[in-house]
Amino acid sequence: MTTGLRQKETLQIAFLACITLLFFTIFFLTPALRPITLLTLLNVLILGPVVRALERRKIRRVWAILLVYALLSLIFVLGISGLNQAIATQWQGLVDALPDLSARVLEKFESIETGISDWLGIEIHLGFKNSILSSGAQLREWALTHIPSLIGNLASAALLVPVFSFFVLKDGEIYAALYQNLIPARFSKSAIEVLHKISRSLGSFLRAKIFEAVLFGLMTYLGLKIIHAPYAGVFSLIAGIANIIPYLGPFLGAAPPLLIFGFSSSQYALFWPSVLIFVITNLIDNLLIFPVFVARIVNLSPLTLLVSVAVGQELYGVAGMLLAVPAASTVKIILVELRTLIYR
Repeated sequence: MTTGLRQKETLQIAFLACITLLFFTIFFLTPALRPITLLTLLNVLILGPVVRALERRKIRRVWAILLVYALLSLIFVLGISGLNQAIATQWQGLVDALPDLSARVLEKFESIETGISDWLGIEIHLGFKNSILSSGAQLREWALTHIPSLIGNLASAALLVPVFSFFVLKDGEIYAALYQNLIPARFSKSAIEVLHKISRSLGSFLRAKIFEAVLFGLMTYLGLKIIHAPYAGVFSLIAGIANIIPYLGPFLGAAPPLLIFGFSSSQYALFWPSVLIFVITNLIDNLLIFPVFVARIVNLSPLTLLVSVAVGQELYGVAGMLLAVPAASTVKIILVELRTLIYR
């Protein structure tokens, strides 16, 4: 390669890096745009294959996008109305039961403290009650401070994400072609292949995780209905959403019903059957659903999954745990392609 071509290629790479860094800074590092950008990206990855499938059936892209939006709106409206009818009563009953549950939790911890004092023969104060009351006060303070802004952010996202997603789905290929033209010709083919692999992997992973969460929620609902547990709809909805979080999700999803049944004298008979249901559903999820629908897509070893989730949790908390697996899958694709390119 001549010196002139090398210098031109170096300039092209530098310009490409500047453009990439500029867009990354604008869309991912700007606090107001970060959640909207992330949700738009997830939305496009999930809906993109559906739009392309409709386009292959001779439906114009704009009409294909509008058709997908119309179907999603219909499902959303019907789902919300159905959830309101099925879960609103359960949710209200659960909220009404929480004060009594809190009192029973305090009584339980006080009895534990008394039992330890009697066993040791000395009076001790472990501070369970004060800790619980303090945690409750902090939770209320956090809710009063953050929930209004959270509702505002959700409302803003609900308005902007569909608009952003529409234009990305409509003109995304044009933007992708413009970006690909900035890549030096020698690396263009490899870079395009990597981007396509990443897009397919992330889209498949997201759809598989949604499918897994729905199946897990349905299994939990059926199990709780079999033992005639109250609030089955609310608890199964929580379990399905929590299941999206790797490793920690099943424990978070099981915590509300087990705490309520465990500390309620009238519902304690449901505690162990509920434990059995969550053990069975998690075994089915870990041994059948996850390996078949999720693990094959990301193709990561269990150790890599554990390390990536731990790193994500350390850096960004729960959001980091959610993004750890797709991020690890993306890094793996890039590293494999680089190894092939370097050692070919």
